[in-house]
Amino acid sequence: MVFQHSLDQAYEAKSASDREAFFSICIPQYNRTSFLLKAMESFRLQTFRSFEICVSDGGSTDGRWEELVTWLKHSGIDFRFCRHDRNLRYDANLRASIDLASGRYCLLMGNDDELATPQTLQFLHDQIVSQPDPGVVITNYLEIPSGSIVRRMRRQGNLGSGPEVAAANFRNYSFVSGVVLDRLAALRHRTEHWDGSEMYQMYLGTRIVAEGRSLLSLTEVAVRKDVQVVGEEVDSYAKRPILNPCPIEPRPLPMNQIGMLVADALDPHLTEGNRGQCQRMVFWHFLAYTYAYWIVQYRRVQSWRYSLGMCLAMTPDCILPRTRVNFATTLFVRAVYGIVTVAGLLIPIRLFDGLRPTLYALAKRA
Repeated sequence: MVFQHSLDQAYEAKSASDREAFFSICIPQYNRTSFLLKAMESFRLQTFRSFEICVSDGGSTDGRWEELVTWLKHSGIDFRFCRHDRNLRYDANLRASIDLASGRYCLLMGNDDELATPQTLQFLHDQIVSQPDPGVVITNYLEIPSGSIVRRMRRQGNLGSGPEVAAANFRNYSFVSGVVLDRLAALRHRTEHWDGSEMYQMYLGTRIVAEGRSLLSLTEVAVRKDVQVVGEEVDSYAKRPILNPCPIEPRPLPMNQIGMLVADALDPHLTEGNRGQCQRMVFWHFLAYTYAYWIVQYRRVQSWRYSLGMCLAMTPDCILPRTRVNFATTLFVRAVYGIVTVAGLLIPIRLFDGLRPTLYALAKRA
């Protein structure tokens, strides 16, 4: 079936049985067509066949969207594809891919990541059905260029539910591929409120767990990150020209919304007894781990002056305004921000690199 409306072009192919798929593989696509075509080969090889592919093309400019539709039509896999005439940006594009889904669970994937083995979907299915209806599943992944495994999940099994569990695990949604969401729950919490944060999956996962659906942690490597295509490279912040001269001025990033986004996702399910504790946990993890890492990273790929500009855009006045916090939490955030900023700007990069494995392990244990 093919249909068209004023802004978008959409294509759909369903099997004759028209049974509900167990998985909808949801992919927000923007350019990188060669990488997505290669990544989708790992979908075709899956031994578990109850799945569909849902691709939202958020206004790609490479003119190759018809190649994707042709591949999908000849893949033998149920699919839904929608092409938008405007650039949706990441959050709206991911939301649009979830809107296309009809499966029981949405497996979120980046457009340059692939499934680790032909048995990956079968493994995920078996683990999910062995649990009492989990709302969110998070897996580990392997970085293809370095060959290293990123173990964002260190414990196998059901981690529980509720705002405390959600607050302790929000950073594990930062990398989108390999995150699985109950589709109906994701649709129930659909929002445009945090567009521009580039962390829509973090909002959904946090809200679903906070409301009482369980989080299933899988230590299996389900995703291979950053597929390689000969002669092509993906765009990256690390490959942008170094700004020189670099004036010291605030340099806001989408990252400054993370604390507010997570606090908002938690808010309806907090009580006066746990509100301050959960909020402090969120901002501690955000500032001490995520923010600290990016201070050093921007020193590495740009300059100390550029990194300072990023810090000036991340002050408590910038990262707290949309969050209902008490005086004690505000003081806590200001103290942590000051300590982390000074340490991040002054620590030698080589020393930081040497400490990273230990800091990462501590963060996981925390």
